Amino acid sequence: MLGTLLSLGLIVYLPGALIFRLPVADRTRRSRLPAEERVFWAIILSTAVSSATALGLATVNYYHFERLLILNGGLCLLIAGLSRLRLRLEPKTPRPSSTVLVPAALVVLGLWLYFPPAEYIMGGKDPGTYMNQGIQIAQRGSLVTVDQVIASLPHQSRDLFFRAPNPDRLTQAERKNPTYYGNRFMGFFIVDPDEGMVLGQFPHLYPVWIAIGYGLDGLTGARRVIGFFGILGVLAVYFAGTRLVGRPAAAAGASLLAVHVLQIWYGRYPNSELLMQTLLFAGLLAYARTQLDRDRFFSPVAATLIGLLLFVRASAILAIVAIVGTSLISVLDAKRPRASFLIPLAIFVGLATIYLVDLMAPYTARHLEFFRRLQPFHFSLLALSGAGLLALLYGARHPNLRAKLHTWLPPTLIIATLTAVTYGYFIRQAAPGLGVHDANALRTFTSFYLTPYGLAAALLGYTLVVRRSFWQSSAFILTVTIFAFFFFYKTRIIPEHFWMGRRFLPVILPGALLLIGAAALGEGLPRRIRVGTPLQPVQSQWIYGLKVVRFLLGLVFIVLLGRQYYGASQPILNHVEYAGIIARLENLAGRFGDDDLVLIEARAASDMHVLGLPLSYIYARNVLVFNSANPDKLAFLEFLTWAKTKYRDVYFVGGGGTDLLSRETAVTAVDSKRFQVPEYESQWNTYPRGVRYKEFDFGIYKFVPPQAETEWFALDIGTMDDLHVRRFHAKERLGTGQTTFRWTRKTSFISILPSAAEHSRLVTLWLSNGGRPEGVPKARVVIYLNDRLLGTATITEKFLPYSFAIRPEMAEKIAKSKVTATLKILSNTWVPRDTHGGQDGRELGIMIDRVEVR
Repeated sequence: MLGTLLSLGLIVYLPGALIFRLPVADRTRRSRLPAEERVFWAIILSTAVSSATALGLATVNYYHFERLLILNGGLCLLIAGLSRLRLRLEPKTPRPSSTVLVPAALVVLGLWLYFPPAEYIMGGKDPGTYMNQGIQIAQRGSLVTVDQVIASLPHQSRDLFFRAPNPDRLTQAERKNPTYYGNRFMGFFIVDPDEGMVLGQFPHLYPVWIAIGYGLDGLTGARRVIGFFGILGVLAVYFAGTRLVGRPAAAAGASLLAVHVLQIWYGRYPNSELLMQTLLFAGLLAYARTQLDRDRFFSPVAATLIGLLLFVRASAILAIVAIVGTSLISVLDAKRPRASFLIPLAIFVGLATIYLVDLMAPYTARHLEFFRRLQPFHFSLLALSGAGLLALLYGARHPNLRAKLHTWLPPTLIIATLTAVTYGYFIRQAAPGLGVHDANALRTFTSFYLTPYGLAAALLGYTLVVRRSFWQSSAFILTVTIFAFFFFYKTRIIPEHFWMGRRFLPVILPGALLLIGAAALGEGLPRRIRVGTPLQPVQSQWIYGLKVVRFLLGLVFIVLLGRQYYGASQPILNHVEYAGIIARLENLAGRFGDDDLVLIEARAASDMHVLGLPLSYIYARNVLVFNSANPDKLAFLEFLTWAKTKYRDVYFVGGGGTDLLSRETAVTAVDSKRFQVPEYESQWNTYPRGVRYKEFDFGIYKFVPPQAETEWFALDIGTMDDLHVRRFHAKERLGTGQTTFRWTRKTSFISILPSAAEHSRLVTLWLSNGGRPEGVPKARVVIYLNDRLLGTATITEKFLPYSFAIRPEMAEKIAKSKVTATLKILSNTWVPRDTHGGQDGRELGIMIDRVEVR
């Protein structure tokens, strides 16, 4: 425990504290900052140092947690040596005061609300990709994973598990990117199958921090990283807001953010938005310190924090545009851009460009597709914006014109923003090329996450801040404005909630809440009232009395709004996404040895592929996921022959949906697993309200030498049937009895071994309609064998046998085949949710208990 705390201090506090205390760039100025902000800067600077160091080590394939500690420790010794231990701040450095209470309260709120974190380590969506990327960095020390399972795979077997680089089957983005081969797992690109080189989908700065957390405390530490950035993000918003809109407004905005449902959800849910929020608002604060306060120390700090954003998310380019644009137009306010800011930022942009274009080519190709789809209208807007910026810079050369631009730019921005908000909230509708969720983006954000009166207050705060202090807060204002215009124009995300809320979390939501704070408490409590100075004339008493009333009304508004935000967060406070899945995965991984191979059915067959990713990239098992639910059986037999020479045992894990069996392929059942993990519901155009459960129902099988052929075929549906059934619903049991079954869909399939067919003349299925309710059509089935019609039947409620004749010539043909025969079941379906209500939206056909071929 003590070692962990010392390591944590060396990563997130000590280097930054020493850098902050360096006797350079007018240390006296920054030593006058409040005590709480000095601590904040120590943490932020250490975070930046650790980020750059760990990312650099992983880039050259040399990352290891101990090496990070050694380099951070060496940096601390170097700073101490270069400064000759002159690291004490000036005697007049402010001591902690009552202003410490607000950030301390925010930290306590974060510790209460953002923990425990989700157990999201499985694949399938971004959080699992981030987690596995980070743990791969921790385990292998590199941004690129060298996957020996891929490297050793015979070339002729690749199509079984990965989509081959056939130009006719590649998307446009993939065709333009020759380094891309296919997916190892969802979110992991194979960039060189011969060498087994696999690249995670996302920029690596957040995965690097997951690797650091993994080094601190294993999988628990990796999960807790997101809570750390949830707290640090709120603090960054508070300290930036204190400098830009005032301490009372910042306290209000940060408090609203701390209890907001999106901050709480993503404070437990591993995604990179909160790292972006932290770096961006800390960067805005550093930029304000250097551009407005003329503090030379913070110029490279601002450039570093903003430059690191490019290694977090592609949307960070919007922040670069906003802040560089701010630096350029600041000449209208008689402030020249600082070279000590622009030059380091240019270096970071250059390094990020090399990183994104070279290493991250598969990731970048998908974003470049956005620019390729821009229409002439969009280019016209970009050209108009560039021309406007040039005109501003030209006008800055002429004093009279500069004065007019200085005066009219803020009200012009207010009018443009209010006009856009009015259009987006009241008028904008879906049209060809504009989806409903994009047209409703502003309305959705307002109704789900801000409230209409919150939007009104944010617009009032925007107007007040722009009118009163645009030239002091221009970087913040332009950043929020550009992000809002970009994402409210098109959200560029699946409109599920809370998934869609990611778009608003790093910038738009905290920016709006700070503006609400500015509208409600921007002027704070009147000074004379605070210090007890007597109010002399009656007019002054009225003025100060009105200000007190305004402050109290604003405070009441903030409290009521905070109460509503906190109330919306109540349902998720006791929820841990996928709680228990780590223990389940550890148990599953323990079933297989280091020299075994685990084959997992394809994504098209079931959700089992999401377990394959952590089994391979966290628990170091040899895993392959099928590319198709119907792999080529002859190619699979060739692969299986090879696999048995390389691996001790070959297993299959699936829940029903992969056709692998043949005359020469035999398996033995090892185990059957069924469990559920809590998963908060995702809704389109509706606010999520409660917890559902994600079910995993699968069998574990081991491939064995072919057994003696049987004279007839029998399969108990609902037990160890996973390699025989496709497109069925999950296994079920009838009440508390022994009868197992599955529900069919509109079309379902059963694989029948050919050895059972030569002397067989009947296919018999034990079927039930499941007790269809009144008003639902009677259950009817149509049965095919290898696409030859066997017959039809109307199914009653009780389980009864239904037999269908097989013609002798068909039986003889099937018996000579090396592969299985396919029994196809067509049935009309019904949906329980439509008749009974509730949440069961499955399309149910008929219940099948058993099938025999005799």
